[in-house]
Amino acid sequence: MRSLLATLSHSAMTLVMLGIFVVMVAVASRYPAEARFMPFVIGIPAILLCLLQLVLEARARRSDEAVDQRSELEKAQDTASQIVGHQVAFEPAAAAPAPSPAPAETVRREVVLWGYFLGFIAGILVFGFWAAIPIFLVAFLRFQARTSWRTALLLGIGASVALFLVFERGLKVQIYRGIVTNVVLDQLGR
Repeated sequence: MRSLLATLSHSAMTLVMLGIFVVMVAVASRYPAEARFMPFVIGIPAILLCLLQLVLEARARRSDEAVDQRSELEKAQDTASQIVGHQVAFEPAAAAPAPSPAPAETVRREVVLWGYFLGFIAGILVFGFWAAIPIFLVAFLRFQARTSWRTALLLGIGASVALFLVFERGLKVQIYRGIVTNVVLDQLGR
């Protein structure tokens, strides 16, 4: 029970995303076939990825607990004792433990990720999918993944072109264009 609670507390973002996608797919299941296509295409793989992430986090926690229960030092002592035929005790090295991020750093990282997520949603609502995707990708790759501007721009534009070709041209799916984009296009007479 304790490990389940620890997993859930460390998996809060994944659980929130899972909830959002499950609700999105559940609501879309009541739509006509053509209208539910896009929420299903996005939601179902996202649900599967969230579930996979939860399973991977649970397995990692279980393996960490197993390693914690029997340290490397104890294993080495047992091995040495078997080799020499009597009990051997090693002094633990005075090595510093691997630093874990401070709680303030963890909170800062979560706030940054929430900022990216909410900014992406706001960008889609205000400017539309085709404007939000490249801006989000370039910003995330440049500032979080710390790639070069050239790489971030190439990947952002490349992914946007690929998505455009798949959805707009290939599948003939009209993606939401955003509030501002619709107003500008209406003013231009399109």
